Amino acid sequence: MHGTTQSIVRPPSTVSGEHRAEPRLPGASERHLQHVSVRGASWLRAVLVGLCGVFGMIGHGAGDAALAVVVAGAITVMSCAQVRLRTLSPAGTVAGNLALVAVLGLSQVHLGPQPFSGWIVATASIVSVTCYFEWPDRPGAAHLIACATAACYAVGCLLAGGGLPVLPAGRMLVQAALSFLGLLMVRRAARLYDAATRRLAERRSAAAAVRAQRDADLAYMALLHDTASTTFLIVSTGATDDFGWLSTQARRDLDVLTTPWSSDQELDLAELLGSVTAFPGLDVRVDVPRPFAMPPRPALAIYHGVREALSNVREHAGDPGAVVTASEHDGQVEVRVADRGRGFDPGRVPHHRRGLSHSIRGRMVAADGDVAIRSAPGDGTTVTWRWSRG
Repeated sequence: MHGTTQSIVRPPSTVSGEHRAEPRLPGASERHLQHVSVRGASWLRAVLVGLCGVFGMIGHGAGDAALAVVVAGAITVMSCAQVRLRTLSPAGTVAGNLALVAVLGLSQVHLGPQPFSGWIVATASIVSVTCYFEWPDRPGAAHLIACATAACYAVGCLLAGGGLPVLPAGRMLVQAALSFLGLLMVRRAARLYDAATRRLAERRSAAAAVRAQRDADLAYMALLHDTASTTFLIVSTGATDDFGWLSTQARRDLDVLTTPWSSDQELDLAELLGSVTAFPGLDVRVDVPRPFAMPPRPALAIYHGVREALSNVREHAGDPGAVVTASEHDGQVEVRVADRGRGFDPGRVPHHRRGLSHSIRGRMVAADGDVAIRSAPGDGTTVTWRWSRG
């Protein structure tokens, strides 16, 4: 459509929210810190305020002691109850705290002013400090409680005739500020730990993905080596002039490469090993009971390993004959390839040329099995695969 201008109109909510930052969710450590802080600070305040009430009862007469016990007891009960109430009714719990600190401060009108010391000063100081740890996720509520505590104490002392307690009230505010800063530092440390843990988990996940991809690549390369590459090598080296086996083997290689084997499937190992009787350049005798059902992973590991072993027999043994046997006793599968060739000393094989043991054994170990290789000069070679159904 030439000459036409199209305009894209976005919904207002989408446009306004494009650059809006996602809310940061607290990590596991920070959540645990908040949980422990709420419960610990509330119970600590209950214990300390209760002790202050006891001391207040001792320092007053019968009537005044009763008021001290009622005020301190109410604050103690609120401290214990707000562990649950703060989640059910946060606003109501904050209002209850504000009412109690108002009663605490104004009780000086009846009990007498406490401008420097006494259980009321101690109780107000405790409330102004612990409120931040009781409300770690609502600093505004904690600020309100701390400031109200200092203000109600100062007003109560002034109304009781003790003058304006600038120093005690100022000290409460300083203690509250230090408590708030301490909580910020602890929460910051928890956030840093959560961030470090998250980065470590991401790196481990990325490393696991890389390892999985590498293992998949290696497994596929090994599969190519065991199928098409081995078949091509036999053809290219001219190990035999009879190529009647080639089309059948190529079809079998293609099936192995393209078939997505499921872990709940089973393959007939006897059928797989029966195909090696036509192994080019060798006279192979196979003695495997039929049927011999096995999961695909160990069955293919044994089959490819047997082909690799027979390839080594053809190249190095100097004997055109080999025997492949398989048996099972009490869930223990055992497959052997034996020849009567020249053999070798496994201890004298250079490390970089130990393809027989490393390649075959590594493939079988990956299938939760094992391989043993026994050989000696002039005594042939026997390769044994073992896999347990348990």
